[in-house]
Amino acid sequence: MNRTNTVEEVDLVRGLMERDPKAMETFLQRYSPLLHHCISQFAGRELEREDLFQELLKYSLERLDGDHFDSERGALGTWLYRVAWCRCVDLQRRLKARQAPGSRLPQEAIPEQGDEDPGPLEVAADAEIAVEVRSALTRLDPQERNLLELRYLQDLSLREVSAALSLTLETTKYRLSGAKRSLRRLLVHNKQLERGVGLAS
Repeated sequence: MNRTNTVEEVDLVRGLMERDPKAMETFLQRYSPLLHHCISQFAGRELEREDLFQELLKYSLERLDGDHFDSERGALGTWLYRVAWCRCVDLQRRLKARQAPGSRLPQEAIPEQGDEDPGPLEVAADAEIAVEVRSALTRLDPQERNLLELRYLQDLSLREVSAALSLTLETTKYRLSGAKRSLRRLLVHNKQLERGVGLAS
């Protein structure tokens, strides 16, 4: 790898650590095929592949945040594939370890990520919770709120949301995942405030 590529990767990594939208866009365009190639060796159904892609994306960014990538020791793509492969192996090992003998889950299935999968309004089991969710939506960053409203209030598909916002499908998935996390944090914070008020009264 020449010096120019090294500098470019260092700048990209810095942008990813700062969660710069342009850096994320570049990263997704450049390395999504690599991640999907790794995933194809493990996941079965399309849903499992998407779950695993989001997990690998999140895990890789966390590893970058921890300064685990060293540009002097190799290319970012090589490091990323190694990280993704090890994560896939780890997830599959955990799944097999906790599978009951009579489980209906396929051996190659990737464990779900808990509350990462349901949409924010899908978990609103009654009107009171739905009101809380809608109220929290108004306090979100406008871009995140727009994403959630298009996906879950207007019931658009991911491809339709991508087209509406002029984003790639992978970028839409990544930003939607972040928006859901932001909304959950708001809801948790509100519940903690309510408990605090209850204790103080």
